[in-house]
Amino acid sequence: MSNDITPRISSFVAQLNWDDVPESARVAARRTAANVIGLSVGAAHDPAAEAVLAAAADLGQTGPAQVLGRTEQLTAPWAALVNGLTAHVEDFDDTYLSCILHPGAPIVPAALAVAQLAGADGATLMTGVVAGVEVASRLGDCLWPSHFDRGWHVTATTGPIGAACAAARILGLDAQRTADAIAIAATQAAGHTEQLGSMTKSFQVGRAASIGVEAALLAEQGFTGPVEPLAGRRGMAALMAADVDWSPMSDLGSRWLVESNALKPYSCGIVSHPVIDAGRQLRADGVDPTQLESVTLEVHPRVLDVMGVADPKTGLQSKFSVYHCFAVGLVRGAGGPPEFSDETATDPQIQQVRKLVTVTLDPSLAADSCRMTATLVGGRTVDLTVEHATGSTSAPMTDEELQDKVVRLAGHLDNPGSLWNVAWRLDEMTSATDLFAVAR
Repeated sequence: MSNDITPRISSFVAQLNWDDVPESARVAARRTAANVIGLSVGAAHDPAAEAVLAAAADLGQTGPAQVLGRTEQLTAPWAALVNGLTAHVEDFDDTYLSCILHPGAPIVPAALAVAQLAGADGATLMTGVVAGVEVASRLGDCLWPSHFDRGWHVTATTGPIGAACAAARILGLDAQRTADAIAIAATQAAGHTEQLGSMTKSFQVGRAASIGVEAALLAEQGFTGPVEPLAGRRGMAALMAADVDWSPMSDLGSRWLVESNALKPYSCGIVSHPVIDAGRQLRADGVDPTQLESVTLEVHPRVLDVMGVADPKTGLQSKFSVYHCFAVGLVRGAGGPPEFSDETATDPQIQQVRKLVTVTLDPSLAADSCRMTATLVGGRTVDLTVEHATGSTSAPMTDEELQDKVVRLAGHLDNPGSLWNVAWRLDEMTSATDLFAVAR
């Protein structure tokens, strides 16, 4: 089967239509897209975005594609880069937990940029989103876990492939040119997890979106690549993973992984969401931070792989600290962007609670669960188990909660409610310009 991975993928992408997608997957795709749009608008003035936009101006990248939440228009690859970066910079986006992939953040911005360039309607746009999510998620599963264990940032490596597939579908490329787009994206796929806690992590995601746009546009013009860039003897998988299982590609079009894409209620790595839930529950039970003598958290080993920063100095670093996540849950009762700011990272009360946390590992635990034992002053202990974190596929955000999230993120727009109304019905748009009219 590994001799035909890229042809199998490209055929699926080129032939996919919105009518082929079952309603449950359509709903999941709408949720993924609306979430990304809200995030990109909400972080449009983040310092990382300002830096990239300044560089774009220096490089003369003015063009027809809209930057979400701002007035600037850039070339399609650079608009995708900015919108992908802002979708991810707060770590508030989405997660396909099976391979720790954030599919929406690179794929939706790529789809939006190309849809605007091509004048595509909403159904075509959303077909591209589904195609991209299905391919990127499966590729991540095929490479899991050795790809991740080697330090590759899955969103930065499989994200460009998904973004290229989304863009190719929106441009209406045939299977051969879609395969070429995959090859062009695969040769640029990169990004390592040493970058976690810095601006370069979100840059990797924005760059994944940009690569996908460039790859599809090059393929449209006849630029070609090798037959098997993914599964070839010296292809992406052979170089980036010790063990590869291609079986997840066998059910493209019959099982829809977009339905397993979880949307985040907290602005940090999803594997720490159960820890925030534990801190919030302890707070709800009436425990004051000053009463805490120590706390032991039992988590899946992957948690420390991603969230092991013990004493974060900045907001970006705090997003990768399980110790910080518990502290904000207990002290603030929340886990949104304000809880992962520079000011919160250096808050003395938060720092004190972090020092009281010990983390132990239990491989039998699911990645979206944790156990907590808190010892209070006076010797009383409190035990708590979080079976499934808020926002996981077992305890997902409701559509109403997602609407509230998007509207809050879009608070600086003239009419945040209008953004939600359009973002939630992207498949009904006659043109992508309908979205950008309310997202500026």
